[in-house]
Amino acid sequence: MPPLEIALAVIRGTGSVVWIERGTQPSLGFWALPGGRIEPGEAPLEAARREVHEETELVVTGGAPLAVLTERFESADGTHLYDVIVHVALFDDPGGEPVAADGVTATRRSLEPPAPALAPDQRLATLTPGDVPYLLIARIRVVGEDLEILSWNEQPAAIG
Repeated sequence: MPPLEIALAVIRGTGSVVWIERGTQPSLGFWALPGGRIEPGEAPLEAARREVHEETELVVTGGAPLAVLTERFESADGTHLYDVIVHVALFDDPGGEPVAADGVTATRRSLEPPAPALAPDQRLATLTPGDVPYLLIARIRVVGEDLEILSWNEQPAAIG
């Protein structure tokens, strides 16, 4: 099965990041970065902008690739479940109040997400922009509705 490709948005303002509380599965009730599936023919930055608008009604413009994360998801016994490629984009906070829209029950601006938060998203939100996007690789265990990071390269490598 080919990997699922998703786009996430790190919307960073002065001293804060925009967080959403997921209102649907997967990860119902967890705080995360806005994002979702990349549609056929859609570029990752375009998908990230679309997802931000759908989930928060914020309109972000521009943006820059921040990271590409390849995730290998495993069951509790280590069986390979599926792979995901996450394209992470960085946007300046456009201001205005984010609205809990499509599939979202709440929004918040803060440096740290409220609990419970998705561990991969917490890590991605702390990345600082480089000259080129980072390449990160993670192994993640699915534990009920939560995700546990089993391994993550501590020093992200630059792509290119």
